[in-house]
Amino acid sequence: MKIQISASNALCKWMKLDLDRIISVDGKRIGTQTITTDAETLAWQCQVIKNNPQSHEGTVIAVESRSRYVMIFPNLSPPTQAEFEALFLGRLFIEVANLMLHSRAIEESVADIVASEFTAQNKGFCWFKNTDLSVNGHVSDAESWIRQSCDNNDVTAYSDDEAYGLSMHINEMRKRIAKEGRNSRFVPVKRLLEDALFRFAKGLSRDSYPETPNGHFPSPYPKSISDSKQEPKTIPDNVVCLASFREQKLQ
Repeated sequence: MKIQISASNALCKWMKLDLDRIISVDGKRIGTQTITTDAETLAWQCQVIKNNPQSHEGTVIAVESRSRYVMIFPNLSPPTQAEFEALFLGRLFIEVANLMLHSRAIEESVADIVASEFTAQNKGFCWFKNTDLSVNGHVSDAESWIRQSCDNNDVTAYSDDEAYGLSMHINEMRKRIAKEGRNSRFVPVKRLLEDALFRFAKGLSRDSYPETPNGHFPSPYPKSISDSKQEPKTIPDNVVCLASFREQKLQ
């Protein structure tokens, strides 16, 4: 799985990153190319907002391109790319595992299998200096929520738990993507859940789906990397404990 990070100009400056642009085939919209999530790629638009002008600390906002699901990383000193990638993966796992459990798509007894699947998958990051203007509209919405909430509560920054609570409030609101049509509305948590079940819960579905291997969840993408003849995965011996992820301290 490839994780594409589309980093805004502000994020690149804050992290002191010198990144390539996404290649423009027609030479247009350089620096504002569309990012796309598919069966092989999770694409995220990332931005940073400063907690206050005198501080180096900032809050990073990441919005996934298909679901418009937002993750909020508060109170960060400028991390290295490797540090941010580790933080990102830890948070991503915790949030998708919680979505699976809260929706009752999986039983808690198999959560450790999801952890093993998540850990076992090869995950490569690909960074670009870019701003997808469509996704960035939802980044701006999240920024407004953060600033308004901080003003209402007379604080300059959130704790991790408070940031997660705010992000889930945003993620449970109905969204719309212009290119999908005026009447095409969706809820981010449901879309990211579809993606997560497809990627990380193979062999754990209690239901059957058309053109989907028995025990698997269906692909939400037109072209799937899953093989229709693939057999459900057996439970590995080296199961990773879900608790090990939840114990990670988000810096």
